[in-house]
Amino acid sequence: MSKFIVRDTFFNKAKKDGYRARSVYKLKEIQDKFTLIRPGDRVLDLGCAPGSFLQIISKLTGEGGRVVGIDILPVAPLPEKNITVLTLDIRSIDARTLLEDLSIPHYDVVTCDIAPNMSGIREVDDRNVDELFEAVLKVVSACLKRGGNFLIKSFFSDSLKGADKTLKEMFRKVAIFKPAASRRVSSEMYFICTGKK
Repeated sequence: MSKFIVRDTFFNKAKKDGYRARSVYKLKEIQDKFTLIRPGDRVLDLGCAPGSFLQIISKLTGEGGRVVGIDILPVAPLPEKNITVLTLDIRSIDARTLLEDLSIPHYDVVTCDIAPNMSGIREVDDRNVDELFEAVLKVVSACLKRGGNFLIKSFFSDSLKGADKTLKEMFRKVAIFKPAASRRVSSEMYFICTGKK
């Protein structure tokens, strides 16, 4: 049987547990280790499709919390009442749209599991990753409260050291973490950033 047909255990577990994607277990592991999200938090999830992060963040924040998801792709509606999803390109987001228009003074946490479509051409892929990183940081700078937490997926590349330096200038603590749910062959990892300066 083809390796592309055989699904991994996290994919099967997500399907069984009612989550939209295996990535939910990455966030669960990160949350268990770092406690980024608390009940009542306002959380902004960038690159939210298909919605698995939204599903778990909704549970973590509870009825008193607020979860806003953004993706350039439409996201099928979710039943949780504390979730709002906007179809937007994060590279052209106006911070006012995410704050004033939604009557939110600031976000306590920003999460970002976004990844550009990879072409296989290193220079092109690195440039796309950098472009998205800069767009996300612009949103974080404008919308995340002082002392807030930030989670972003990245990839091992030449720009990794630069990203690490930039984040350490913005946050009091920055850790790099690779969850067990990440595929072994993937170069993905996560920056866990706490205490926005």
